[in-house]
Amino acid sequence: MPRWKYKTNIIDLDTVVPPEFIECDEKGSCEIKGLPGGLEKFKGILDHEGESEWELIQCHNHGGKLLCIWKKEVKEAFVS
Repeated sequence: MPRWKYKTNIIDLDTVVPPEFIECDEKGSCEIKGLPGGLEKFKGILDHEGESEWELIQCHNHGGKLLCIWKKEVKEAFVS
């Protein structure tokens, strides 16, 4: 059975998507209206973690920032 280690990181959305491109309703649901260069920057963040064998579990808006949770399999040497 695999073992995992976990980590979180917080991404400042303003550095990825300028606030003027985000529209939120009164319930707090937000929609991005265009990504001028932001998609490539966000993709770069995901690719960087993936190259280090981290697997994205979930990202969620948290206080105007993006909270991302990652997991990575713990590779151990087994003695037989």
